[in-house]
Order: sequence, then structure tokens, then C-alpha cells
Amino acid sequence: MRLATFVGVGAIVALAACKNSYGNGGGCSPNATQVCMVSSTFSPVTRTVTHGTTVQWVNGDNITHTVTSDPGSGETYDQTVAGGGNFSFTFNTPGTYTYHCQIHGAPGVRMHGTITVNP
Repeated sequence: MRLATFVGVGAIVALAACKNSYGNGGGCSPNATQVCMVSSTFSPVTRTVTHGTTVQWVNGDNITHTVTSDPGSGETYDQTVAGGGNFSFTFNTPGTYTYHCQIHGAPGVRMHGTITVNP
């Protein structure tokens, strides 16, 4: 019985540690021009703005992410963003721009997103 209790408590502690590894690097709530990085995802995954809009990515995790344009994207950026930090980029040309986190996903896989820029 003691072994089962120990194993159960150990599993709860391990899950809590796993959950806390992302933590809260300052929190984030997306808005019309903001993308959040939380739990190793971009939120929202897709964002539509008009040309000339500055989009800000905010890292709500306690771990480092990048905001990196995918190969072939019309705009080029590659910014490392520490937990609680942010990065802004102004999209001046209409089009569809895809990006990813170099640490937590390759283009089109896991941590990725799309910005659609309308005229």
C-alpha cells in the first residue's frame, strides 16, 4: 500500500513539474495584433491584419522561443524571445507569411503560425 501511495505522489509531482516547465513568463492574452506563445504553441495559429500593421509576439512561457520566417516567405525575420519577452514586426506587403519556432518546431510542424496581410 505504501509503495502505491509513493508511486502516486511521485506521478503527481512529476506532472506538476512538467506543467511548470513552461510556467508563466508574464502571461499573454492575444488581441487583434498580438500573437501569444504559450505552452509551446502560437495562439492564435492564424492572424489576419491589413498591410502596415505591426504584429507583436509575446512569450507567455518561461522558456525561450523563436519567431522565424519559413523558407520562401516574403518577409525574413528570426528573433529569439526569452520567457516574458516580445518581438514586433511590421507587415507592409499583402500576402501570406508563415513562421515557426526553431526550437520547438520545423516549418509546418508543431509550433508554427500564419500571418495573412490584406491590402
